[in-house]
Amino acid sequence: MTALKQKKRLRNTMLKNKIISVVITIILGIFIIPLFIGSTYSIAYGIYGTAFTAPAMLVAVIVSVVIEKNSKNKNVAFMYFKHLICAFIFALLFSIVNFDINTIKDTLYLTISIGSIYITLFVIIEYILKYISKKNIVTKILH
Repeated sequence: MTALKQKKRLRNTMLKNKIISVVITIILGIFIIPLFIGSTYSIAYGIYGTAFTAPAMLVAVIVSVVIEKNSKNKNVAFMYFKHLICAFIFALLFSIVNFDINTIKDTLYLTISIGSIYITLFVIIEYILKYISKKNIVTKILH
């Protein structure tokens, strides 16, 4: 396999892993969001919250690709820290856009806590998928 084909294959695998990570994170998020909203657990809160978090996760894929492509240090903890900083910035932007003087503390609490949980799940799932694809575990099991 030529170097160009191998590079393209790695890029496609990276993007595929990120998209799979986002989908799994959003599905898990449906069950996590209700823990932060209301006094009773209702999956309806999770479904409603996904309407806000799903577009943010699409932005997370783009930001994650940029971070991974331009980062010289490939340490997992360092990459996680970069993703977390981006999540905090995005949470602050979301809070500013939805600014209301009476609810700013609640909005900041929700966006930062849910954003950090989502990014943590995203990075963990992506790292697991990267490890699986790197070791070809699925291929070895199927054959």
